[in-house]
Amino acid sequence: MRVAAGALAALALAAGLAGCSSPTDTDLPDLSGLGLTSTSCEDTVQMSGIATGEEDAVLECWVGSPEATFLDTADSILDLLLDANGSAEDVSGALCWSDTVTDAEASACRAVLVGDTESGTLVSAVVSLVDPADVIGAISDDPADAEVEAALAGAALEVLVFSEPVSAEVGDLTGG
Repeated sequence: MRVAAGALAALALAAGLAGCSSPTDTDLPDLSGLGLTSTSCEDTVQMSGIATGEEDAVLECWVGSPEATFLDTADSILDLLLDANGSAEDVSGALCWSDTVTDAEASACRAVLVGDTESGTLVSAVVSLVDPADVIGAISDDPADAEVEAALAGAALEVLVFSEPVSAEVGDLTGG
């Protein structure tokens, strides 16, 4: 599936940026307050098979049907990533793809940099609809915003949250 490919690409990018330095201490947030439940990544549809060979990497998968849309859930996860990692900077614009909502794929990526690009850590989240064809297929051909919001709210989601160390090879993730 394309979402898994996007998540794998994000992992590959982060792994390609990973250095040999030990990662800055980071925390992956508890997503249960968003209506999600922790699960094995192997027990997911979109994220199954995702793994990293990076020794310092941490991966967690979550599933559920939050009341919010998956894009609002992605933004809430970004807020949790920033809150859990006090000095973190949002680098989603530099590291992630644009949010995608089609009947073939519905995914969003959010990322933060904790520390610096020499010895810091990237903490990222990939949020996807479990069955985008079902959700998007139920929307009329010319939907009002309220119809789209209603279809996306409460839809079954999968979330991959991961952290990996970065190195000086990352370049300017902050746009500064």
